Amino acid sequence: MLGSTVEALQSYVLNAGVIGIVEGLLGILAVGGILSALLGQAGVRAAAIVAVIVAVLGLFVLLVANKLEWRRRTELDRRLLRRYCDLLHERCNFTWRITDWRQVVTIEANGDTRDKITFTAVPTCDALDFLTFWEGPNWEWPERYRRKTEVHVRSVELEGDGGGTRFDVTTCWLSRGRLKVMVHLSEPALRDTEISLVAEFAFPAKCLPFVQGAPEEFVKKFSPGPEHLEYTVVLPPGCSGYWDGVGLKSGTESHSIQRSTNTSGREEISLVADGVSTGARVGMKLDIK
Repeated sequence: MLGSTVEALQSYVLNAGVIGIVEGLLGILAVGGILSALLGQAGVRAAAIVAVIVAVLGLFVLLVANKLEWRRRTELDRRLLRRYCDLLHERCNFTWRITDWRQVVTIEANGDTRDKITFTAVPTCDALDFLTFWEGPNWEWPERYRRKTEVHVRSVELEGDGGGTRFDVTTCWLSRGRLKVMVHLSEPALRDTEISLVAEFAFPAKCLPFVQGAPEEFVKKFSPGPEHLEYTVVLPPGCSGYWDGVGLKSGTESHSIQRSTNTSGREEISLVADGVSTGARVGMKLDIK
């Protein structure tokens, strides 16, 4: 009995570290102070109340310090993972090309967006274990929004033939609020086989300047360029928009932009392009009427 208790205590100390031990002691102090404040004499109660306040403040400071420490470790792990994935990409010729890209950006009245990207990638190496892409705002997006950003990636659901399961992803932030996503495939994809994925993002305030009246460009750039591109922007409720093409004449073999109304009564502006040139910046510039 004593041996198992000591072993459990040793395990707790190893896992919790110094901060965890101090948190436990402050917790005991806080509980003791509360009991003394409730049951003790007047002088003891006053001292106990002070002890409780000090203990609670100490716990708060330690919790914040612990959270910052774990955040620092997580960021370090992400940076290292990104570095070694980039090295694998360069040294081991982990390459792929996007053949089909279909993106729908739904903009809410407050500038929040929900992005759904369905794309097909084809490995141009013998075996591909992961692939990367990025998405993000088109303005100097404040860092405080990063914590509220969400991303999920899953396989395309095939009717009667499975699919739809989520993949492990790791993310890291680049400049100007761009979120780089690394999708770790369940098994290596062989050369010239198709990988069809669905990525779903939730970005707070991604299009805030746009809903406040500033024109915004919704553009993509690929290397190499995809065979087919569809880019749809769903405007905020009650809004209608103007548009101009960006880089379409020189950067695509054919293209069209159309306005429509979806089943929710919201206006959509959609670009469809084929034969997108490598490195070309193509898309639409939109403005709310």
